[in-house]
Amino acid sequence: MTIEPLRVSFRRHLREEALKAAYDLVVEGGWDQFRMAEVAARIGVSRPMLYKEFGDKQGLGDALVVREAERFMRGIQAVLDAHSGQAGAAITEAVRYALDEAASSPLLKAVLTASRNDRDVPVGTGVLPLLSTSTSLHDFVSEQIEAWLLEHFPELDRADVVDAVDATVRLTVSHLVLPAADSVETGRRISMVALRYLALDP
Repeated sequence: MTIEPLRVSFRRHLREEALKAAYDLVVEGGWDQFRMAEVAARIGVSRPMLYKEFGDKQGLGDALVVREAERFMRGIQAVLDAHSGQAGAAITEAVRYALDEAASSPLLKAVLTASRNDRDVPVGTGVLPLLSTSTSLHDFVSEQIEAWLLEHFPELDRADVVDAVDATVRLTVSHLVLPAADSVETGRRISMVALRYLALDP
């Protein structure tokens, strides 16, 4: 068995601890009040060491968003894989997962619902200028669900799948901003829209 070099192990541990601390600080006080020095103090390392690992504040913020996005993507894929061949259950549970994850992660909710005002300035996130990440995450989630549907239901028209998934993702994000019911009922309602459009059994 290969043993991880101490230097590599320390760096991996440093990154993970820094990201955990950064997450807590951003959620507690917002991105504008966030300081690299606070992260360094919280995990017991020097500021130069932190800057060497992440470059600057924005670099740490980017790494933090990527970490949350990757966790979210793995969860979506696991939900879909758990319902192979069951379109109704897969879409319903995927929507429910997205709603529950966003509720438990303020940072993830900010990523999913990031938007800009007329002056092209990010608004409504409360933590980071996340529009580019938001767009990427929307695209990745959509592509994942589209691929799953086309693999398990090859008779479907690709254009219809793209439209149905786009509507599903947008409706899910809308419910994050303005909830109308709990995640179970919301998942059922949104999945029915997609399933009826695609003429699939619930």
